[in-house]
Amino acid sequence: MPTTTVVCCHEFGDPVKVLRVEPWELRPPGPGEVLVQMLAAPINPADLNVIEGRYGKRPSLPAALGNEGVGEVLQLGPDVQTLAVGQWVRPEPGVGSWQQQLVVAADRLTPLPDGLSVEQAATLCVNPATAWRMLHDVVALEPGDWVVQNAATSGVGRAVIQIARVLGLNLVSVVRRPEAVEELVRALGAGQILLTEEVNLPRQIEQLTGGVRPRLALNGVGGPSALNLARTLAPGGVHVTYGAMSRAPFTIPAALLIFNDLRFVGFWVTAWYERADPGQVDAMLQRLAALYANGTLTTHIEARYPLHQAGEALAHVLRPERRGKVLLTMEPNPGS
Repeated sequence: MPTTTVVCCHEFGDPVKVLRVEPWELRPPGPGEVLVQMLAAPINPADLNVIEGRYGKRPSLPAALGNEGVGEVLQLGPDVQTLAVGQWVRPEPGVGSWQQQLVVAADRLTPLPDGLSVEQAATLCVNPATAWRMLHDVVALEPGDWVVQNAATSGVGRAVIQIARVLGLNLVSVVRRPEAVEELVRALGAGQILLTEEVNLPRQIEQLTGGVRPRLALNGVGGPSALNLARTLAPGGVHVTYGAMSRAPFTIPAALLIFNDLRFVGFWVTAWYERADPGQVDAMLQRLAALYANGTLTTHIEARYPLHQAGEALAHVLRPERRGKVLLTMEPNPGS
């Protein structure tokens, strides 16, 4: 039986120690299944959480890794009528996108829009989608409304900057490093940026906005940074947590709940995909693909590694000075 190269783990733990690259058997697709040649897949923070056993869903072990990526349909099994050979697709989380080739049920694949580059298609469904949904689903925002976010240099943060501009929203991005200010302005044309070292963040924001407070706060850090965002919100505002890079909890003062009537909610794009109907998913992906096509939306790829160098790619992701996505690339099986 032919084999395929898979990046996997047999135990949860330190990603550097437990990640493995090994051959797995590759059977032909059965009824309702599809053979997919993966083309590229990013390493996202969620992937590290999966390996550590800290993600929202813990896979059965051994597990093929990778929550996002783009592949090309090579072969259809019997009774598959929803996909076509040559079509680009994304395996849903839990399937494992860090594989050379894989056989998977057709209903666990999301068709991707035409006209994307490999890099754009590989990174379309998590970071830009998270930004898009948070800016559309949480608060009924109007052009001119103010939004505040931390983690502005992250993949989601960069997407928020670009999509907020498309929607006509005013955005304040809070960053930790002084050099990040120039970086975001130069690369993305980011608007208002404040450092976390600024004293009295609510007052600083009111000075920027002419006294208007944000209606929406997007938190990807947690800890004191998350609380600082909450203190900037207008009464009735909503604070959304989509990540916790600092891994530090934050305590919500009762006064913010009682006197400011704030709401604190979470967002997980995986759960959104699970409850959304295919039409909703396709409409969002088509809109994001159009933004990629006209250059309004970009994703910075810092490095590319072949699949067999997944260990080196992971080490790159963990560098503190990293500023862009690290991508795994796949070569076809010999003779495929």
